[in-house]
Amino acid sequence: MTSPGVLAALPTRLRREAQRKAEQRRIRDARRLATIERAATRMTMNKLRTKADGVRREAAEQDTLSPLYPPTAKVRKDREEFSRLADAMAVASAHGAAAQVAYESAELEHAWFRRKAAKEDAGGSAIAAELAHGLRDVVAPGYAVTQLWRREPGKPMEVIDTHLVSRSRARSLISAWFRSSDGWVLRDSDDRLFVATPTMVLELVPTDMAPPQTEADVLRAALESYGFPAFDDSEGGFTCLAVPLDPSTAEIDVYRGTHLRISSGEHADRVASLHDEVWGASVYGADGDYVTTLDAAPAGSTVAEDSAFCAGRVAAYAALVTPK
Repeated sequence: MTSPGVLAALPTRLRREAQRKAEQRRIRDARRLATIERAATRMTMNKLRTKADGVRREAAEQDTLSPLYPPTAKVRKDREEFSRLADAMAVASAHGAAAQVAYESAELEHAWFRRKAAKEDAGGSAIAAELAHGLRDVVAPGYAVTQLWRREPGKPMEVIDTHLVSRSRARSLISAWFRSSDGWVLRDSDDRLFVATPTMVLELVPTDMAPPQTEADVLRAALESYGFPAFDDSEGGFTCLAVPLDPSTAEIDVYRGTHLRISSGEHADRVASLHDEVWGASVYGADGDYVTTLDAAPAGSTVAEDSAFCAGRVAAYAALVTPK
C-alpha cells in the first residue's frame, strides 16, 4: 500500500498516476472479495436448505406414525433441530442479501473506474478500440441501439433502425457478434459499443450507468430480509439510517415511535467498499430519548457480515420488546 507521505512527495503527474493505481488495487480487491463472499453465502444457504428439507421430511414421517408409538424424545429433538435451522437460515438469508448488494456495488464501482480511466488514457477523446473483455464490458442498465447501413459502395451510411434494449439483450447481441467472424466489436472511452462490418454498423449507447450502491444499501438489504424498512436521514454532514421498530411504520412517522438510528461512525452514505467501521445501532423512544445501543459486529467484519449481524440484532431486539 502506498503511504500518503510518499504520494505527497511525488510530482503532480506521478502522484495522480500513483493514486489511480492505488485506487485501482483497492477496487480490484473489493470486487474479488465481494465475489468470493457472495459465492460463500449462496453455498451456505443451499446447504441449510438441504438439511432443513431432510429434517422436515423426517418430522413429517414422525408426525404420521407417532400415534402408533409411545412418546419419544426424538420428535422433540427433531422439532428443536428444525427451529435451529430456521434461525440459521434467517441469518444466512440476511448475509446473502447483503453480500449480493455489496457484490453489485463492487461491480459498478469497477465499471465506473474503467470508464474514468479510459477517458484519461485517451486524453478525454472517445477513441474506439477492439473490445477486450467481452460481456464484462456490457455494464449499463440499458442501451440505445442504432443500426446504420451502407446501401451502395462509396455512399455514406444511413440510419435504418433504432431500438432501446435491456442489458441482457445487449449482452446477447454482443455475444452473438463475438462468436461471429463477420465483424468487429469495439468500445470507446464513453462505454459506447460498436459492431462494425464493411456494410453495417451497430452503435450501442449506454443509458446512464447506475452509481455503486452505498453501505446503507447493503444494510437495507439485510434489514429487509427480516421485514424491516430503513430510511435515509442526515443532519449537518452526519448520515444514518432510521429504522422503525414497527415494520409497518411509514417514513413520515419513523420518529413518532420507537426507532433505531444506525451509522458507521458518522456515515451511512459511502460506497459500500469504503465501509471501514462497524455499524452502531442505537435505540430511541417516541419522545426522542436514548434507550440503549445494540451489540456491534466484531471489528474487521466485511460490510455484508456487519450488515447481516446488525440486522439480526435489530430483529432480536424487536422480538424481545414487542408485545406478543
